Amino acid sequence: MEGKRNSRTGIRIKNSKVKRSRLLFTNRQIILIILMLILFMGSGIGYVWSNYEGTQIGFDLSRLHQEGLYLKELNKKLKVELAVLKSPQNLEAAASALGLREALPEQIVILP
Repeated sequence: MEGKRNSRTGIRIKNSKVKRSRLLFTNRQIILIILMLILFMGSGIGYVWSNYEGTQIGFDLSRLHQEGLYLKELNKKLKVELAVLKSPQNLEAAASALGLREALPEQIVILP
């Protein structure tokens, strides 16, 4: 049957089933494919990890900026409070509340 020709066209006809060729990989090719997959997955994981770290650093930076603004405001308030506590009017009021009075001239000693 292999040698039969078509009566109209004269082309040889092969009527046997076509055998599918099986993909055969050598051990070296399999190892190379596995290494390429590991490299691809590793680079993907590295990319995702670097984006995650960048996002976390952004959140930390924002939080620290807010904390810095809060500390600056607190510093201003504490400076105002210190100025009020050091004022002569406040010191006189605190001294009179404790029962202190102004020194008499004979109690004042001038050091050389």
